[in-house]
Order: sequence, then C-alpha cells, then structure tokens
Amino acid sequence: NKTANIWLVEGPFLVASVLMVISALVLFFTVKENKIAEEVKGDMELGEKLAAIEDSVANDEDERMSKANKTMLLLILAAVSIVTLTGENGLLTKVGDAKIANDVADVKEQAQLDIANWIAERLKNGQDTTLDDATVKSIIEDANADKTDKYYSELTTTSIITNQGNEILLSDLYNKTSGGDTPIFDADTLTIGEAINTGKYGWKVTNYTVTTDEFTTGVWRLFYQDSNYTYLITDECVGSYKPSDYFTTITNEGGELKYQTGADVSTVGQKLNPMLLEAGTFFTADNTNTNIMATAWLTDPEVWSSYANSDAVFAIGSPTVELFAASYNNTGKAYTIEPGLGTYGYTENTGSGWLSVDDNHGIYNKSTSSIWWLASPNGGRINRGLMVNGNSGYISYNYVYSSSYAVRPLVCIPTSVFNSVYTLEDN
Repeated sequence: NKTANIWLVEGPFLVASVLMVISALVLFFTVKENKIAEEVKGDMELGEKLAAIEDSVANDEDERMSKANKTMLLLILAAVSIVTLTGENGLLTKVGDAKIANDVADVKEQAQLDIANWIAERLKNGQDTTLDDATVKSIIEDANADKTDKYYSELTTTSIITNQGNEILLSDLYNKTSGGDTPIFDADTLTIGEAINTGKYGWKVTNYTVTTDEFTTGVWRLFYQDSNYTYLITDECVGSYKPSDYFTTITNEGGELKYQTGADVSTVGQKLNPMLLEAGTFFTADNTNTNIMATAWLTDPEVWSSYANSDAVFAIGSPTVELFAASYNNTGKAYTIEPGLGTYGYTENTGSGWLSVDDNHGIYNKSTSSIWWLASPNGGRINRGLMVNGNSGYISYNYVYSSSYAVRPLVCIPTSVFNSVYTLEDN
C-alpha cells in the first residue's frame, strides 16, 4: 500500500540520521583529547616551529575542535534529524499524509460503489438517476442502514466524515450532469450493451425535438437502451437517398472523396457493426466495396449531426442491423433475428411478416409502403446494402449505386442524461 511504499523510500534516510546522532555521541564521550595532546606534545611543538618558518599565521581550520564546537556539531546533527523526520517534507509528515489519502480513497471507493449499485437498479427500471448531495446522502444512508460497522462515522448535508475524522465532500462522489451541456463521449468505448427498459421500446419521447431541412420537430421513439446509452429513432421515414450520390461526391478537406474504403467507416459505425469489426477485414483500406462506402456515409456522425440536440453524443442515418436485432429480440417477439456473417457483410436472416407495423409503434416497420436503409452492408454482393422492406415485413437488400430509399435517423444520448431530462409516453 502507499504507506508501505513511503517507508521503503524514506527508511534509509531515517537509519542514516540515527547513525549520525550515534556517531556524534561516540565522538563526544570516547575521544580523550587531553591525553592525546600530552602524548604528541613534542611532535606538535616541532610541527609548530616548522610551520612558523613557512607561515607565521596559524590557520583556524588546523586547530583542534573545542568542546563548544563539538556541542554545536551535535546540535546541528540533531536539528537535521528533526527536520528529516518532522519537516514539511519529512518522513513522519509524508507517512501522515499517506494515511489520510488512503483513508479518503477507501471511503470514496465504498461510497461510490453504493451509488453505482443504486444507479444500476434504477436504470433497470427506467427510473431517473439524477444525483445531487441530498440524493447521495440518502443513497449512502439506505445502503448502510443495517450495518453496525459502517465505513464512515457521520453524514452531513454536504460531506461524509470517515472513521478517522477526515472529511469528503458529497459533491466529489458523483459527476453533475445538466441538460444542455454536451456530454463527454469516447467512441472507442461504445458497445451494444445489455438491453434494459425493454417494455418501453417504441414509446414516444415527449420532449426531444430538432429541426432540420427535411425533418421538422416530429416524433422520436425509444429504440434501444442499455446502462450507458439510449437510442432514439425518428417516427417517420425521412427523405429518399441513393448512397452512391454521396460516396461519389462528398470530399474531405483535401479535396479527396471521403468514403472510399472500409477504413473510412467512423468509429461509431464500426462499434455498432461489431461482427464486422471482430472479423478484422471489413474496416480496412483494402476493402473498396461500394456497400462499405454506403455504410461509411450512413454512419458518419458529421453527416447526420443536425438530428442531434445538445444532449446527444452522435446521430447516424439509420440503425445498424445488429442494433436493430438487439432491439427487436428483447421485445418478446415470436421470432429471433440472428444476423450472420457473409463474404461482403451481413446475411439478413428474417422471414416474411416478421416485422409488423403493429409492433412497438412502428419502430421496426413504419408502414407497408415504407422502405428504408439500414446502416450495414449485405453479405451477398459487394454493391448491396441492407434495408427494411415494409411491404413484406422483413430485412432485405438492394443496390447502393442505383436504389433510392428513405432513412430513419438514430440519435444516441447517455442513459444517465436521458433518464434525468426526458420522459416517455405510450402513444
């Protein structure tokens, strides 16, 4: 632990200091200067005469140490030892600081575990997880109500007092989140986590609104939720898009075409197509299939950013097939969608009529006349992308360079933010 490490570093200095004090004491009590001076008196007189020939002035530094000087030396050594032990950076001070730091760290860890357990339980039930000092105090009190050996001695309205008397502010135990502040997002940590709140998939999000050129306000519905992120989908199918119109025209800052290989698929697009990512060959510069170009365009957060409000961490053109399956398979349907891995992307693995317009307020099939792209490539041909065929009620495919279909933009909001800001309605 930290205290042991400090003793390991400072131990040699402590031993040296003790040895210095012992040496001074031995010098003081054992050296008999008068006897030695008498024995070498003759030699000293001769030396003084010879020295006088060269220099009549005696050097002070050649004089023997007086009792006063020995006393002064002892005092200096003692002072050095005291400073080494008790100074601002002394051994005892550092040991004391380490003890406090370890106590605070241990109590914070236990308190944050209580908070994490509370959050996890509420997320499962789709409940608000907003934290403030009063809530944190209540969480810790409830979690330790039946314990006789609590890890703290007192809880105040603003702090927790450890058993060793150290104070920790309750505000240091949690992150404050407020609507309107763009949350911190690391795409590298994105996964399709374990589904929660599945009984409300398809419910209307009553207070999420955006305005774009093609989509004004409109209705958004809960599409998928795990403990980290919540995904909302547009209630309407939006626009008509032929992917090749975009991956053959959109350029980067250097003037080069932007979506040309699997390496151009965004981190978000790769993480939400995890089977392809794990395969290791799809998201590389060697993959120049047109269906991967379409996937890169559909999963580029910059293209679809107008659908994301300040609480959303990204938006994409449509769900990927694996996110679609994760949502569908957790709503108690008679069928299970199991996307397979083909040569050039996913196999669709659904049958006619699996996707009903009556299920979950149409988040899987908006209408029998709707056809919309999914943000994943088809495994059968290099130039086919996956799409939802509303008329037949299944996942199908078509050519990305000649077919024009709608999209259903999908936005991602941290679940902690969503539960504290937004409400759901079965409508």
